[in-house]
Amino acid sequence: MKGYFCFNRIFAGVIVLLVMATVFFACSKSATDTANVDTNKSDNQTITAAADQAIVSGIYDDLFGIALEVGADASLNETGRKAHRAELAAKLGSCFSYDVDDVTVDQWPKTMLIKFGAGCADNTGRVRAGNIQVTYSGYFYYPGSVIVIKPLTYTVNGVVVTGTKTITNMSTANVYKYSSVVTGGTVKLDTVMVSFNSNTIITQTSGTATLGDVTDDIFSITGRDSLVYPLGISASITVNDADALERKLECPWIGKGKALVTVNGVTATVDYGNGICDDSATVDLGDKVKSIVLPR
Repeated sequence: MKGYFCFNRIFAGVIVLLVMATVFFACSKSATDTANVDTNKSDNQTITAAADQAIVSGIYDDLFGIALEVGADASLNETGRKAHRAELAAKLGSCFSYDVDDVTVDQWPKTMLIKFGAGCADNTGRVRAGNIQVTYSGYFYYPGSVIVIKPLTYTVNGVVVTGTKTITNMSTANVYKYSSVVTGGTVKLDTVMVSFNSNTIITQTSGTATLGDVTDDIFSITGRDSLVYPLGISASITVNDADALERKLECPWIGKGKALVTVNGVTATVDYGNGICDDSATVDLGDKVKSIVLPR
């Protein structure tokens, strides 16, 4: 009988140890799986935000180019200069037109209404529709001038764009430079409304010898952006001087440079390439690489 009870005690002890080991390893496995899921979720959020940043920033960067090009046609960039109308119509589309509220020379401010009507494609296939209001406090190229751009009923490829983009001329005798601030920006990507704010510096790096011809203008862009999603998830974007983005005015896309996109402490890099005008970019996050196609 004594041996029987000893055996039962030993057997029970073994069972207890087995149960404890099973629970331990089950918990360990569950914690690991949870960590992997959380990591993948954070990575995917950052990669998605990086791709969205490339799309949204491109839309607002284009507003700068539109104001500059139309300003040249309307003699609002500097006194006595006027672009060739046929070139501008080809660049912005056949439906494009504009009105200026006051054509008196050197009388400021002036408000321009840029109209794309029901919409048309430009020479790259980008379809703009609706109206944009641009207010000039002075000539675009003159230091101290402030240009305020407001999309009114404006869409790009069917995407509704809102907010205010304020450009302040910070140029010196040797450098054409602008502060660009976007406030209250919103863009609907698929079914998600994304808020956008931006504070960047735009520096002209080529074309300053031919200011009357904007087709050869090249600009570098540095600074910070932010995206905020409906559930409160936010992304901060930084473009450092060493990796400045490059935009050729004749190209519809950023062709060079890198942007760092951070969501909840996880950072991905948007790489726009080495200067070739194309619609491709890559998002890099550790061992995860995603190729993206930039919209026209």
